[in-house]
Amino acid sequence: MSKFLITPSLYNSFLYYAMTDFNSIWEDPEKAAEAEKNAYQDWLDCLNKVRKPTTEVQQRGINFENAVYELTQGIERIEGINAEATAQGVSELPASNLLDDAEYATAQEIAEKVKGGLWQEVLTKDVGDYLLYGKSDVIRRDKIFDIKRVNSYEVGKYQKSIQHSIYMECAGIEHFEYLISNGKTVYSEYYHREPNNLDRLIGKIDNMVNFIAGTPEFFRPFKQNWIARE
Repeated sequence: MSKFLITPSLYNSFLYYAMTDFNSIWEDPEKAAEAEKNAYQDWLDCLNKVRKPTTEVQQRGINFENAVYELTQGIERIEGINAEATAQGVSELPASNLLDDAEYATAQEIAEKVKGGLWQEVLTKDVGDYLLYGKSDVIRRDKIFDIKRVNSYEVGKYQKSIQHSIYMECAGIEHFEYLISNGKTVYSEYYHREPNNLDRLIGKIDNMVNFIAGTPEFFRPFKQNWIARE
């Protein structure tokens, strides 16, 4: 029986497009309309699995996570070579050479917390009509860690995400912690797997799928691209 593939990125794209009041964020109606239009296109691109070039923000996050991983392996940055020189093509250097001093300090702090963990574990679970899927950054003992590099941080930033719920459910692990760097400070958000975690998670997923099913423009690419392959 075919199952719909459910990932945090799919839900986050839905959440931003369908659940955001753009007029409350932008006072200028034209800017709000433009933001909603862009969110709509991003949502369609997600449903269609459109491949896009890596953005500068995404690459910064990749560089940061790579630096944290290397630091857990004892690979520190090489002093005397700055990020600009590294970006211009100096090869075979640690990823942390792409970070400035403050950002490097936050990478070191996170590396100390996740050192000794398992990296990039694929997590899946069959639940009814769905196949839940994710890939953890780090699993260490009884906790899953997810590393984020952001421009700014507000408390509860990831509360509405289903990433932690999916990962804990798939892995059968009770604890999850986001480790978040804004380039200067490390923040954390901790979540515990509650007894009703699966019911609440499936309720959110059902809500998304019902939303998709109600619009043929959304349901066609969803059926085509988000069926789990055996």
